[in-house]
Amino acid sequence: MTIEKAIDVADNLRPNTFTYIQKVEWLSKLDNQIYEEIFLMARKNWTPEIIKEEIDGEIIEKENPSRLVPVFEFEGYDEQTPEGTELLADTLYDNLYIDYLIAKYSYYSREMESYNVATTVFNAQYQQYANWYRQKYEPVKRRVQRI
Repeated sequence: MTIEKAIDVADNLRPNTFTYIQKVEWLSKLDNQIYEEIFLMARKNWTPEIIKEEIDGEIIEKENPSRLVPVFEFEGYDEQTPEGTELLADTLYDNLYIDYLIAKYSYYSREMESYNVATTVFNAQYQQYANWYRQKYEPVKRRVQRI
């Protein structure tokens, strides 16, 4: 789902007066949470660090398997981000974004009953997505350091 589509669908379901930029910032916050709490826990999103060494005057790049780095860094979204930018969650979980925006609309409109319902739906979907992702992709194995 794209930024534009998430906002359009949520706005059609729940008309509001919030700015486009505010909605983009909310989506950025959610995708940052997905990146930190879900994506970085999966092995597929890490790769060995590339180190550069100079050998006989030539720069050679090689992998350092003892140090993993993220495959990509989530930079967030802002007013410069194209509307067609794809959001991070798999398309199976597109409603996650719509329900998140509706929850935000309700909260900041001080409609607490609507907010409670929307938040409950969002939290359930978020947990389902996290569970699905963790089952689908091998987790990162972490080394425990003892002091």
